[in-house]
Amino acid sequence: MSARRVALRLAAPLSLFACAGEAPVPAAAPPTLAAPTPIAPPHWSYDDAEGPLHWGDLDPSFAACKTGQAQSPIDLPATPSRHEPAPDRPRWDPVPLHVTNNGHVIQIDDTAPSSFVFDGATYKLVQFHFHSPSEHAIGGRTYPVEIHLVHKSDAGKLLVVGILLDTGADNAVLAPLWNALPAHEGPAVVVPGVTLDIASLLPSAPRYLSYGGSLTTPPCTEGVTWLVVEPGGGAQISPAQVATLRERTHPSTHRPLQAIGAREVVERAP
Repeated sequence: MSARRVALRLAAPLSLFACAGEAPVPAAAPPTLAAPTPIAPPHWSYDDAEGPLHWGDLDPSFAACKTGQAQSPIDLPATPSRHEPAPDRPRWDPVPLHVTNNGHVIQIDDTAPSSFVFDGATYKLVQFHFHSPSEHAIGGRTYPVEIHLVHKSDAGKLLVVGILLDTGADNAVLAPLWNALPAHEGPAVVVPGVTLDIASLLPSAPRYLSYGGSLTTPPCTEGVTWLVVEPGGGAQISPAQVATLRERTHPSTHRPLQAIGAREVVERAP
């Protein structure tokens, strides 16, 4: 076959796509799919139509706040009928100061290797936060502030230690945190080189009131083990510190007491 005939045969298919003197039309680009718009979590508050009495109606995921049968907080008996040995003292290492005002409470995420062994399971301290006034009561009495130290096991179970702070002198352990409290909701504020010795907030031989309950904020998930430290170890907070906490968050950050039902409260003491 001559070179001329080969060239003509190679060029022939181009006539299927373009007229003489025109470039081939490129294939259309595939359509670009827009990124899905993030779905904002349901909004809730501590007052008005989005307050605790309405949490269960705000979103289906909050249903337990309305229909749950083992909700927290509760009024704990001052003299429980059953007693068991106290767990070993938690291993709470000094916590780097990473403080967040999340729009509801002041929260500190724990990046230290802190843990608590309870009934044979190890729970790691994830974060702790503050409620004012206290959410739990003991024998009908509430306190100015309650700290919730939230622990989680590798199996996903939650254990919360509650520490009740009575009115008194300035709390020196919490003073570095109070000096850094964010005035508004926003990202975490990091204070380099500063830690909180939260272990010193516990009495030397803590006694706990233990029961099965729930988270005290939406979605009010049940299956939470509660250990509320009995007062008497000298954990105090000054009226000025209480006022600052409420100014930076909300005048009241507590959920009303829930029905105890058939649940048993056990004292865990040395």
